[in-house]
Amino acid sequence: MHKPVDKSTRGPLRALSEWLRGQTPAPQPGAPQTPAPPAPAPAEPPAAREGQPGRIAHYAITGKLGEGGMGVVYLAHDEVLGRAVAVKTMSISGDESARARFRREARAAAAINHPNVCQIYEVGEDSGEMFIAMELLEGETLAERLKRGALSVSETLPIGLGVLAALQALHARGVVHRDLKPTNVFLTAHGVKLLDFGLARAVDPDLAQSLAVTNDVTRTGMLVGTPRYMAPEQVRGEALDLRSDLFAVGAVLFEMLAGRPAFGGKNPVEILHGTLYEQPPALTGSPAVAAVDRVIRRALAKRPSERPGSAEEMAAELRWVRVASGDDMPALARALTRLVVLPLRVLRPDPETDFLAFSLADAIATSLSRIGSLVVRSSAAASRFAGETPDLAALASAVDVDRVVMGTIVRAGDQLRAVAQLLEVPGGTIVASHTAQAPLGDLFQLQDDIARCVVEALALPLGGVPDAPTPERPQDAGAYALYLRANEVARDYNQLVRARDLYQQCVELDPGFAPAWAQLGRCLRVIDKFIEGTGDGLARAEQALRRALEINPRLTLAHKYYAHLEAETGEPRAALARLLGEATRHGNDPELFAGLVHACRYCGLFEQSLAADEEARRLDPNASSSVEETLLLTGDIERLLAGERPALSPARVIGLGLAGRREEARRALHEHRWMAQIPVFEAYANALQHWLERTSAPVWSGVEVTGGLRILEDPEAIFQEGWLRCDSGAHDLGLPLLEKAVAKGYSVSPTLARSPAFDALRGEPAFRELLARAEADRDEALRTFRENGGEKLLGR
Repeated sequence: MHKPVDKSTRGPLRALSEWLRGQTPAPQPGAPQTPAPPAPAPAEPPAAREGQPGRIAHYAITGKLGEGGMGVVYLAHDEVLGRAVAVKTMSISGDESARARFRREARAAAAINHPNVCQIYEVGEDSGEMFIAMELLEGETLAERLKRGALSVSETLPIGLGVLAALQALHARGVVHRDLKPTNVFLTAHGVKLLDFGLARAVDPDLAQSLAVTNDVTRTGMLVGTPRYMAPEQVRGEALDLRSDLFAVGAVLFEMLAGRPAFGGKNPVEILHGTLYEQPPALTGSPAVAAVDRVIRRALAKRPSERPGSAEEMAAELRWVRVASGDDMPALARALTRLVVLPLRVLRPDPETDFLAFSLADAIATSLSRIGSLVVRSSAAASRFAGETPDLAALASAVDVDRVVMGTIVRAGDQLRAVAQLLEVPGGTIVASHTAQAPLGDLFQLQDDIARCVVEALALPLGGVPDAPTPERPQDAGAYALYLRANEVARDYNQLVRARDLYQQCVELDPGFAPAWAQLGRCLRVIDKFIEGTGDGLARAEQALRRALEINPRLTLAHKYYAHLEAETGEPRAALARLLGEATRHGNDPELFAGLVHACRYCGLFEQSLAADEEARRLDPNASSSVEETLLLTGDIERLLAGERPALSPARVIGLGLAGRREEARRALHEHRWMAQIPVFEAYANALQHWLERTSAPVWSGVEVTGGLRILEDPEAIFQEGWLRCDSGAHDLGLPLLEKAVAKGYSVSPTLARSPAFDALRGEPAFRELLARAEADRDEALRTFRENGGEKLLGR
């Protein structure tokens, strides 16, 4: 609709509009604008300016407010009612389809009587030219406001709530706006006004006929809207519903907080590609910023079914942020820069240094991950794009990054030379290029040199996250070479024993190098659980992880690995507190939130576990977590089966079986024999096969399997076995396993309370006692969650 004039003339026009209302004397050109006593309106308004009409119907034109592709908006005086109005005319009167669009805009807007919708007074035609007379607004569009920079949370929320209130009124009439954008959001001293209903369309055919807001003016499959704010279904020319407008709200909210569009691009094709296949970067700055960003993520979901169900539902989420955030409201947001370090390309193969291609890149990525305004993707996730000429557009979309570090490495005698480039993607513009050289005996210098170059090129503070550890500097160059080699070997699950031995050699040479202790602890735990149970593996793993934290109490890597060990050995509340503390200090690490998915589930906090997964995927859409196990426990089988995961998991097989879809489960099990070369997983798959065939109850926890291995008695595995025994009717065998799992801290009381597999046990005193204990433990875990800031961190 109408726009304000340039700032230099806004004051005089405001004074003029006030004069037309009979509030002030007419302004004089060049005279200072000072208050004056009210004066009556003159009998005749001032003459029209050159190049504009003097009158349209009974509206005397007194100024020009703005001009767009469809028409001009004038300041006018209503001679019948004696008030100032805005009059919008259509510039292309001969175009019948445009005339129909103009009529539709007027009818759609006039049908809505709401304080956040610009009021329509009249639609008419004068001398063959159509016009709309509407409420005169004083202020500026959101687009004009955004030219001065991003808004704070406290500024953004009232605007967002005003827009949603207007949409709620519009949607209540079954009408979709279809063109929500900053230029159509007008900011006044009294609140927000939604403008421009030219693309509004009714989704209810009966309503469409009554409002006459949809007809053949826009054909099925025709692209209508503004590219930066169009929902994916709108881009594809598919049928729209009310949630399409909510996508646009999400895009506008993002732009308000970030000061940049949600979907970048140099042309409409690039913008629309981003809308269909990419995600905007996560916003950070405070818990309030993260909370609003979670609302934005949901609104920007590619599938309408994953967005809020209504404008009121989305508004309720924003109101919750305002209530919960407290002092965080004035915070400004910043968009995290998403970066990945590609494996380096080896120019001249050398068996002694080839391992650096991946491990040095990974070490650089780890060093960069401590920077608060960066979120660093795993180098392994992007390894398939490594090469001389990687497809940067495909990489940007698949790995969800804005910047890529890529380069080469070559050995010359006892020296290593690396050339690294920082590129903007998907365009491929080189942001910085750097050459680093170091002796073979000082690989850390090479890593640190490249990392510092990237930080400087991105103009990021070297301090990084508050309390985050500085890059660990090894005291022994040979130990660091062993560490990098071990990191390369550890990528192969079947080589973990060799990796363990290399880490062990590393800490023997350099006992003060904390990352090596952390990686050794992780290896010892996984080997004891899945590969070769030695009886003392867990104790040694705990010792190694404790040693890492003694050396560096802020080493995120050690905290993550230790939390997994705690959860699986009966201390899930300690794991919960540990991960919450680290995530509060270092909120841009998706792996911390993936760990919280695990810890929250063990504590029976399913809603919080799902929220942690949502937060991990907010930071990294490709983040991997154990959320499927959580969904299995909630009984939400449809959501479990609908999830977009790269491979079918055991949780999905169990879900299919519990849902009675056993034939599907059998096929899935046959197609996905998870890591069958490892005896533990083969035993697990065999047990599931027995359960599906009803030949015997599953047995996989705490029993001997091939090779003399003993599976670690993880309480989750124990509970699953007890659950499936009960599902098979073997309650006498299942109940002791459930009791054992709960005694080991697996407090999944909601599943015990709801699953039909336990219905036959509900009258048993032992089961009631078991449920009471699980509920008490869960309540204690919820207190731990709240005391450690979980509600503020995850919005739950």
